[in-house]
Amino acid sequence: MENNNQVTIYPQGVKKSSNANKGILVLLIIVVMGLGAAVVVMFSKLKDQEKEFIEKEELLEGHRKLLEDDLTDLQEQFGSLQTNNDSLMNLAVEQQERITRLLAIQADNAYRIRMYQTELETLRGVLRSFVVQIDSLQQRDIALTRERDLLARNLAVEQSQTARLTADLERQSTTVQIAQVLSASNVRATGFNNRDRETPRVRNIVKLQTCFIVRENQVALPGERIIYLVLIKPDKRVLLNRANAIFQTQEGAEIIYTDRRVIEYDNKDIEVCIFTDNDNRLIEGNYEARIYCDGYLIGTSSFVLR
Repeated sequence: MENNNQVTIYPQGVKKSSNANKGILVLLIIVVMGLGAAVVVMFSKLKDQEKEFIEKEELLEGHRKLLEDDLTDLQEQFGSLQTNNDSLMNLAVEQQERITRLLAIQADNAYRIRMYQTELETLRGVLRSFVVQIDSLQQRDIALTRERDLLARNLAVEQSQTARLTADLERQSTTVQIAQVLSASNVRATGFNNRDRETPRVRNIVKLQTCFIVRENQVALPGERIIYLVLIKPDKRVLLNRANAIFQTQEGAEIIYTDRRVIEYDNKDIEVCIFTDNDNRLIEGNYEARIYCDGYLIGTSSFVLR
């Protein structure tokens, strides 16, 4: 029967080697655990850095998006500018195209953000300059429009005044012209026979004398006047005494006359007589004598020849 209580005796050197191995193992375990802890810490830091990087990228992306929105808004503002100045409108279109090219550039967020920020300030300055210039042009247009309207109103007033003055002058001229028209009164016709005796009988009349008085008119211009006599026979025809006997009235009408006489008018009453030969042209009935001067009818009368 074996003895289970045997004791194994190792040599002294072997015991020391085993202790050393145990120490190395413990040391390795400690190192591994340290490395593991370091890895865990580094992994945690990497996770934190990754999270921080993602957050920064998200912030940059949001910032870039805001800047793009600002640029798009500026593009729309350039497009909404209204002016009649072709140069400014062409420049506004160029700025819109500039923004389109800028937004089309492909680069990382940081680069685009720096570029967008720089361009935004420049474009905002250009837009402010455009707004100031357009406002100045609009104010000038408003002032010019007001000045034009004022000139138009003044011109209308002047034209109205001129029209009134012209009408007044025409009325005054007409009034003066009418006032200068001569008048004839006491128009009478008498027939004479071959013995120069008065006779009302047509068959005995050799010549017909028509007399009248041209009245005094201090307004009329003195000088030579032509007096026209128109004798209307009972058959409503003019008694002709010469060829091509026509004169023109103030209204432009042409009238056939019987006879005429030139007088020298000195603004005083003057008696005028005009003789007309019969030559068997007179007929029995009612006659009308009309006296004209300067194109105006200045006197009339009627008489009967038997």
